Amino acid sequence: MNYEFSREEILSRLQKEVFSNFQDYLRQTVSEETNRMDELLQKTNEAINAGQTDQALKKLIETVSIWFAASEKELDDESEDAPSLPWLQHLDTLTSELEEHIHLPQQEERFRAISTDSPFIKTGKLVKRLGRGSQKIGHAVGSIFKQGSAEDPVWRQDVPLRNLIQFYLLEAYKPMQNWEHQYHKLQAEVLLETDAWTLHSSGLIHHTPAEKTETHSDGEPNNEAQEPLPETEPDQIPDQEDMEIFFEEAVKELQAIHKKFENALQDQMQTIIERVTSALSTTGTIETSASDFDQQVIVNKKQLVVTETGNHDKKWLEILTALLNRCRLSIDFIELYKQSKERMDGFSTSLDEFFTQNFETPAQTLLQQLESAREIFEDLESEKKTKKQIQELSQQHQQEMTEHIENNLTKPIGELIQDAVLGTKLERFTSAIPEWTKNQREKAILVESLDLTKSPPTFELEEVDWQSLVHRVLNNQIAKVFVPKEVKPEEFLSGVSTDIQEIAQIILTNIEIAEEVKTSDEEDPLQVAKEGMERAKGKLEEVIGKVSSKNSELQNRLTEKKQTSFSKLAKLLDKQNVNEVRLAGAQYIAKETAVDWKIKFQVKWAKVKEKGELFSRFLWKKLKSYYEVVSKFLGFAEKEKLEGDTTDLATFLSETDEQIAGLPFIYRRLFDFNKEVEDRFYIRKPEQFDRIKKGYELWQNNFPSSFSIVGERGSGKTLFIRLLMNEVLTKHDVIEINFPDTIWKPEDVVANISKGLKIDDAETFEDLIAAIKRKKKRVVVILENVQNCFIRNLSGFDAMEQLLLLISETNKEILWIASSTRYGWLYLDKVLNVVDYFTHAVETDNLTAQQIEELVLKRHRASGYQLKFLADEAAKNNRSYKKHLDDEEKSQEYLKGRYFEKLAKMSEGNSSVAMIYWIRSIKEHDDTHFYINPFEFGAVNRIQQLDSNELFALAAFILHDTMTADELSMTIHQSKRESMLLASRLSSQSILVEGEYGFSINQLIYRQIARALKEANFIH
Repeated sequence: MNYEFSREEILSRLQKEVFSNFQDYLRQTVSEETNRMDELLQKTNEAINAGQTDQALKKLIETVSIWFAASEKELDDESEDAPSLPWLQHLDTLTSELEEHIHLPQQEERFRAISTDSPFIKTGKLVKRLGRGSQKIGHAVGSIFKQGSAEDPVWRQDVPLRNLIQFYLLEAYKPMQNWEHQYHKLQAEVLLETDAWTLHSSGLIHHTPAEKTETHSDGEPNNEAQEPLPETEPDQIPDQEDMEIFFEEAVKELQAIHKKFENALQDQMQTIIERVTSALSTTGTIETSASDFDQQVIVNKKQLVVTETGNHDKKWLEILTALLNRCRLSIDFIELYKQSKERMDGFSTSLDEFFTQNFETPAQTLLQQLESAREIFEDLESEKKTKKQIQELSQQHQQEMTEHIENNLTKPIGELIQDAVLGTKLERFTSAIPEWTKNQREKAILVESLDLTKSPPTFELEEVDWQSLVHRVLNNQIAKVFVPKEVKPEEFLSGVSTDIQEIAQIILTNIEIAEEVKTSDEEDPLQVAKEGMERAKGKLEEVIGKVSSKNSELQNRLTEKKQTSFSKLAKLLDKQNVNEVRLAGAQYIAKETAVDWKIKFQVKWAKVKEKGELFSRFLWKKLKSYYEVVSKFLGFAEKEKLEGDTTDLATFLSETDEQIAGLPFIYRRLFDFNKEVEDRFYIRKPEQFDRIKKGYELWQNNFPSSFSIVGERGSGKTLFIRLLMNEVLTKHDVIEINFPDTIWKPEDVVANISKGLKIDDAETFEDLIAAIKRKKKRVVVILENVQNCFIRNLSGFDAMEQLLLLISETNKEILWIASSTRYGWLYLDKVLNVVDYFTHAVETDNLTAQQIEELVLKRHRASGYQLKFLADEAAKNNRSYKKHLDDEEKSQEYLKGRYFEKLAKMSEGNSSVAMIYWIRSIKEHDDTHFYINPFEFGAVNRIQQLDSNELFALAAFILHDTMTADELSMTIHQSKRESMLLASRLSSQSILVEGEYGFSINQLIYRQIARALKEANFIH
């Protein structure tokens, strides 16, 4: 092989075959990448300008994903094989045709020392000059003895051309690496901008200097929800215009990067050519050793370039892949948000339809009916209509509204409650929420401390559990809030159903009472009905508002929780702070599991504290009861003060009459304790009916049975008997025998019973027993007011004794049911052991505080008025009341409970007495409300000043209920004249009232008299 070349030929050849080709290859490589990116950016920019930003960015992400996947595959292939770079492979191909070594004549400059040479090189050049001079002298001497002339000897250098060229061309990696840095940096910025738009364009991230405090449905602050969220500066939020500008600038930046690379490559190639030219002069001389370009040196340099470039590429691919995954995660998250929003909007619409179809629409129809009825009653006031015509018109409207309420409100609501329709709807919604998150990535890579200005970029990647966090956030923020046990839909619907039934009662009561108006009442029936319709309308509007508020509450809570939960997650994604993400996850885990030791301690301490309080209360109660027993035995027990300030009897009765007279007509009728109680106002005790049913079944099976019904006057004994006749005693004929006045002679009692049983020939109880036993048909006989079948006299018990004998002898043939006042019954039991003659006993008084409350409020609600309880000084100073001062509903609930507890205690379970005290508690009323004073029981002066004769007389009236003056004379063992004077005096003072069958105690002061007699030990 010819190794002789001229330096000029080599440089010319290198310029044509290597340098230009290599530079063109690098330019082409960069241009292809630039063009590819430019095309993508241009298309994206065009789509953004056309208003298709979301679609354009999704397409960009898909395209970039393909690029990165290919790059990742290339890196994986390189890791399996020897690492290489495309431009290095091309460099090897270009230089493979170059000679490994060439010999070039040394230039004259290689012999002359210059100022920049080191001493070693200067010395070497001196030696070279000396050597060359010696060669020239020797050559000249030799030429004398040889024929012909010879040229002077040429000093040559051995140049490893191929390695030398590769060595210097490897320096081209610097502009390539710088270009890649700028190129990938631009890609990263595009991905970051895409991610920012994806999150911010959803509207989930807002610039809020201070997050709003979240509250529970009960109005209390929700401290658990106080989680700091990252603030987002307004200039960091890209809008449509920002996106258009960004991609326009990105295209320009890409072109600038390419141009900058072209210039840098040109400069670098010029430097390489200069260095190659210099190396061709010095390599193989004392200045540059040929060993500097040995094969191993080239291999090492290639490896260095490959390693450094590979590290850069891996770093860039790692961060770009992470940013790409971040974009994908944001896109998936926003897709979840859109799907969830669509589902929640559908659920919201479903809730709205549920409330509208089942409540608001039929309620609005009823509202129109009420308004129509009110207008008609108003028009009728100016027309002359007979009472019958008014009644027919009233009944027509009543029937229409009643049917509408029953068919379109009460019955459908009952079915909704029974089938738990709303609860099922909520359960389905909340149980589907965990399924929403299944398409979310299980793990997410968060990018922290990202610095793109450094080459390679610096960053930290942290993996977090993303899917579980999304699941927990949605579960805690949405699912838990809408589970049926939190919303309590059936409880709410039951309340609405009660309200609707109350409206039905208002309509029924007012129209019925309007029909009962007499001329003597000085009331306009049309005005009564019209006012009733107005109150029913007001109540209905309140119920409509209640349903609408519940619907709005659920709708607003759904919107709020949707925004809160997804905003929280969006801000965590936006900020990319791994500590906040993990902290949020830990917070929701803590909420779900309650593993915090403080919470456990609080729970245990609360349980211990509760047990301690219960034990202390129990111990105090026991000690107090023992103290009361001992104090009573020793005689120093304090008398319980139930009364307030005393008042004059006349004042008390006058105030009571004025109070009753000042009430609206509808209220007077509803709380008329002298009127027979309607079934709908009766307070049922299911155990009483069960007891009677059981006894009735035993009697039907030939087991001797008899019933006693005992209760104070006005406690509802007559109504209870009527209900028994209608509901229980339906298989046999029922005969009612009433003793309205006192009859104590056996023949009178026999006559009354014989008349009821239609027995003609019975003159004595023996005749009566025989006649009953001859009858084949079994019947039920009700004896009302048996306390009137005796008189408290030595000879006044014969009739009662024989009546008891009759009952015991015929209790197989006849089911005897006897009713009596409580105090008369207790007296008879002490004298005659009357209780032993009856197998089953029922008490109609002794209502509990809850039953007294139900008794009063049933009537009140039927009036259509609202209630407001007023607080006295004691209540205002009470700690329990003070806790609810900021909550009107709870404070009213407290005052109501306090009032009815006292009312039940003072009325001793008597319904009539409770109604009297209720009326006296009314402070005032307006068109919509009744204002109730705190319960205060005032003692009556006159009753406290009763003498012994008066007390004896009143005790007799308590026992017998009704007596004439003659019968009173027999009871208190005074002359008829004195008894008449006593009864008349008590009657003139309104302590007694005179009726058809004699005198009886005034019901308005019945409780005060009974209490006075108890305290004086006249009755027990």
